[in-house]
Amino acid sequence: MTAGADSAVETLPVTASGDDEPGMDAGDRVVVIVGRCAGDERLEDELTARGWQVRVAGVPAGDHATCLEGITDFLAAPESPDRVVLLGRGEAGPTAMEFADDHPERVVAVVAVDSPGVEGHTPGDPVPEPPCPALVVTAADPGATASAVVSFLAGLDRQAVISARHWARLPALTPALLNAPEVIERLRQMGPVHRINAEGVATTWILTGHKTTTATLADPRLAGEVEITAGFRLQSDDPALAHRGEQDLITIDAQEHTRLRRLVGHYLTPKRVEALRPRMQREVDALLDAIPTGEEVDLLARFALPLPVIVLCDLLGVPERDRGYIHEWLVERMRATPPSAHGDIDDYLRVLIADRRNRPSDDLLGWVVEAEGDGLSENDLVSAARFLMVGGHRAPTTLLASGVAALLREREQWRRLVDDPALVVPAVEELLRFVTPFPVGLARNTTAPIDVEGTSIPKGNLIAASLVAANRDPSMFADPDTLDIGRAVNPHLSFGYGHHHCLGAALARAQAQIAIGTLARRFPDVELARDPRDLHYRQSRVRYLLQLPVVLEPDRHRSPAAGA
Repeated sequence: MTAGADSAVETLPVTASGDDEPGMDAGDRVVVIVGRCAGDERLEDELTARGWQVRVAGVPAGDHATCLEGITDFLAAPESPDRVVLLGRGEAGPTAMEFADDHPERVVAVVAVDSPGVEGHTPGDPVPEPPCPALVVTAADPGATASAVVSFLAGLDRQAVISARHWARLPALTPALLNAPEVIERLRQMGPVHRINAEGVATTWILTGHKTTTATLADPRLAGEVEITAGFRLQSDDPALAHRGEQDLITIDAQEHTRLRRLVGHYLTPKRVEALRPRMQREVDALLDAIPTGEEVDLLARFALPLPVIVLCDLLGVPERDRGYIHEWLVERMRATPPSAHGDIDDYLRVLIADRRNRPSDDLLGWVVEAEGDGLSENDLVSAARFLMVGGHRAPTTLLASGVAALLREREQWRRLVDDPALVVPAVEELLRFVTPFPVGLARNTTAPIDVEGTSIPKGNLIAASLVAANRDPSMFADPDTLDIGRAVNPHLSFGYGHHHCLGAALARAQAQIAIGTLARRFPDVELARDPRDLHYRQSRVRYLLQLPVVLEPDRHRSPAAGA
């Protein structure tokens, strides 16, 4: 991944397409230089001659925090381009890498020039692997630097996103491209199924229509001996369970997958979820009571992030004193990929289960222990609890934070909800459709050749659905790109379809209805504390906000945030 003054250039793999395929959009052909130095004139001239716009960010590169803030401010300006190539010199190189990791939707690629420690990413938190194509150049000669950068960007320019052969050439299965409705719309217009090139992942096909998705995911040839699911534990070393999907997922035996889903689904019924509503209401009120009302606060950190973890803790009977421990595991330790062992969590859950054997309790662990009796497999219940927690915290956070942000951007929709609290039920369904917390569904293995709308998919490939495409399919939804909390017919697929349908759907709906409904009732005048265009998102398997700055009870005499 490095290049010396006289050496060949190594880069993160970039799939080159044929010369007859389209290159990058003109709007993406922007290079922002951070830490500009003497000698960059040649590079700028070379790039300009090849149709690239070059901008220089007047950002001090010496201090990591100041540099990161400067890049953020530069790209938050109204006239800034939507997506750029970041070129960082010296200490600005690893800072550019970190910005790309936090905001992959804004960065096409990163170039680090003469940046010591960039591969170890010394200045900030580790970036396990760049979220976009990256080049590291070590070259004192400006000519060698210019040559390396121009060659690298030429490779990007040859990378086609969509071609007339219905192929999607993307750097990975889940980054910004599959979160973006406008890209998905282009894919859907080209056809209902597209092949994805993703390094380290088996050949994968993406479905891009509602009808195609429901028909294909119901096909029994997608239910085999193994299942790909959330990474709630380490990947097995068993060759029969070889994992061919992304790092944040694992492959498990299909029979085990069925057992775990049965354990959760049999006891987490809609009736039991309804009985939990008063407890969820108390937790929502307690969180909102603790937030200052007349000043800017991060609603993500203070409300949307802790609430799903608290709900899961309450569901499983985790004592209040241990909630911080579970929060630290789910929100911090579980971010690492591939999944780590975290055996302490298993030990903790076993202690809770043992306590339920001696003392029945009104929670999911208590219900299962009492009903299963001597036939209970403790290992299965431990796995099921982890399975539920790992799969059940991030999507509700995303729905709540991104949903509130969407409502506050569309002020008319927020006022409708405030004026008519009964709209909270269809509002949550519309936010599930509009936000689509998981943009891409879990991939399924093809156990036999399958035909999808005239495209033959071989045995052994993976098929995944673009839930964004299904949820914005104009053949199913009128004005699909419009947020309408009164939408009467809303067959969204945000909870998946078929045998991977989300087991926690009723729980997620209930907590969203309570949280958003309570927010609208208690703080009808809540405002975004900054321009909606300045909100930043992280995009992986889930597209989620990094912050949600709001004022719950704004001073009516001050001007609201522009566009809020």
